[in-house]
Amino acid sequence: GDLSFWMTTFAMMAVFYLSPLEYMYLTVQLPRTSLMELVGVALVVFGIVLFVWARRTLGENYSGHLSTKQGQRLIETGPYRIIRHPAYTGFLLMALGLALGYSSLVGIAAILLALLPSMIYRIRIEEKLLAEHFGTQFYKYADKTKRLIPGIW
Repeated sequence: GDLSFWMTTFAMMAVFYLSPLEYMYLTVQLPRTSLMELVGVALVVFGIVLFVWARRTLGENYSGHLSTKQGQRLIETGPYRIIRHPAYTGFLLMALGLALGYSSLVGIAAILLALLPSMIYRIRIEEKLLAEHFGTQFYKYADKTKRLIPGIW
């Protein structure tokens, strides 16, 4: 029953599948250069590293579906010192890397029109859940960290 999980999953699939399909079958819209490919690979690798770091930091607290557990502690270490949702930032970096690496306008559109809105929706639900579970501790943590982009949002 977790709508945000399915929205995000389908949005990620759109970016991951549509970008290479556009590259193979549609007319070139963006420049296809080695630099674009290199930037794309770098973003994908950085996104994977950030995602894995976030998952390892969460440990047993990780769940693909939004939930809290009795006795769960609020994680404020590792990448969570800097941003509240580093795994989502990792996903966005991977998606952007794929879209840029494949010089895909369709991929960029899928990020802007599907992935980003679904993640914002998911973040709002998750933060409400965390605020209900952790109360003041979560609000203090939220005051000193940004959601996805350090220093910005």
